[in-house]
Formats: sequence, structure tokens, C-alpha cells
Amino acid sequence: MASLASYTTLYVTAIGLDGEPDLKHIVAVRWDPGSLDPEESSIADFVRWLDQGAGRAFVRRTDGTRGSLVRVNSDGTRRYLRSHTDDVSKQDELLLLPTWQLTRSSRRHSRSH
Repeated sequence: MASLASYTTLYVTAIGLDGEPDLKHIVAVRWDPGSLDPEESSIADFVRWLDQGAGRAFVRRTDGTRGSLVRVNSDGTRRYLRSHTDDVSKQDELLLLPTWQLTRSSRRHSRSH
């Protein structure tokens, strides 16, 4: 299992949602350093990694090309990820990635591992 701290550049390939497809409902990300199998991290761990300035992350578009830079945003009470709005769909590129739904029970279960 890889550690976020081991990398300076990562590609976000999918997002885990708890609720509707919205940036503030992203609770996990699947990322790929480009050379290993994809890994998953909680949103809190990923935000912390970006905040520390140890690395940067980009969206990996479904066609495999590098998308926009992923950054941390805040609404004053909550910190969340965002990238750049896609010109065609007018949605944040993160929301165009494949998704998986996380439920409260699966989040509790995943924390115990």
C-alpha cells in the first residue's frame, strides 16, 4: 500500500461520494501516482497532503490525459476539493470522474482497516 507522502504528483481517477454528486459530498478519492495500482484516501487525508505543500494533484480525464490542477477550497466551515470547470459540461472536472457511493457503515468499516 502506497502512502500519499511518498509522492509529489498524483492523478485523481475517481471520487467517492456520500450523497449527491457535489464537490462538498466527496469523501474519498482514488488516486494513481502513474506507476502503481490506484489507491484510495479519505478526503481529510488528501486535503492534509495538499495543505502541507508536499505535492500536487491533477484530474486524470477518462481519456487518460492530464486535466486541471486539484486544489483545496473552503466555504468557511468545510474544506473540500475542486479543480477547474470543464468548458463543455460546465461542471468541475472532479465531478466528471467515475464515482462510487460510500455509506456511513462502509466508511466506518473502511476506517478500521
